[in-house]
Amino acid sequence: MFRIGSIFIPVSDVEQSLYWYTTYFDAKEIGRWEGGIGLCLPDGSTQLGLIQTSSPQPTTFKDASGQAHVYFNVICEDIQFAYQSFEQAGLIATPLHDFGGMSCFDVRDPDGHTISLISEDVTSPFHRDRVNDLQTKGKS
Repeated sequence: MFRIGSIFIPVSDVEQSLYWYTTYFDAKEIGRWEGGIGLCLPDGSTQLGLIQTSSPQPTTFKDASGQAHVYFNVICEDIQFAYQSFEQAGLIATPLHDFGGMSCFDVRDPDGHTISLISEDVTSPFHRDRVNDLQTKGKS
């Protein structure tokens, strides 16, 4: 009944950001409107909307302890390959971290937005298969 439709990313140069997301995330352009471009990733149904802004906007927030967090992350099936690819392109913002059945690292887009890439072990409660199990139980 409910699912995330789109995530909107404020960008200062929509064409530059289009190039970046299509090059590094293999995103495909699916539509344009005044002030924005819609993209889809190779897997999943959530879309990305690049929204033209007059200046860079934050895409992170701080928790109660002051640590910065992103509003969303991108799942990748082969995190080692993704890390090597982004590292070769000079886009790595953090080292690759492994913790609690998950691996992650951050990159920065042309506006300096932090994008977290994650991979989840099949034993993680957040893995796609565990979430699908919970969703299926809820429909019975």
